[in-house]
Amino acid sequence: MKKYFNCLTLICFLICTNISAQTKTRGSSFFTTDLNLNNSKTVKLTDLKGKVVLLDFWYRGCFPCLKATPDLIKMQEEFKNDLVIVGINDRDDKEDITDYYAYKKGNYFSTYKTETDISKNLKINAFPTFIIINQKGEVVKTEVGFDKGSIRKTIKKLIKENKS
Repeated sequence: MKKYFNCLTLICFLICTNISAQTKTRGSSFFTTDLNLNNSKTVKLTDLKGKVVLLDFWYRGCFPCLKATPDLIKMQEEFKNDLVIVGINDRDDKEDITDYYAYKKGNYFSTYKTETDISKNLKINAFPTFIIINQKGEVVKTEVGFDKGSIRKTIKKLIKENKS
């Protein structure tokens, strides 16, 4: 059992390291790409410098993704002046996402299915995946799966460091 756990830990580490490396290198154009959001607006990640950005790679058929939504809504409210959450969804259409966020009373927006598959381009294969970007526009953490405490702690630390 211990060997299995150690092997699983190593695999998760390698996946996270690979995702982070992909985001920092090949995904660099991603930061300047217009992201079409379900509120009919577009945003570039470079326009969000000065804020902590949490990218939530999700889709409606992913139960752990949906389970994270209420906590993400609470985080967006708690850190509303310092945090921008952007959902990245390449599978669901705009109307489905808009209906889901209306039902959940979402306070952040998401991309939707278009010709550009952001997840595929960044080689993100596990959902949910979260990427945290600091106020300088640098990727500081990539996390596969939702650990509310870990993500919240990282966001809080980045905000505190920026204010001191």
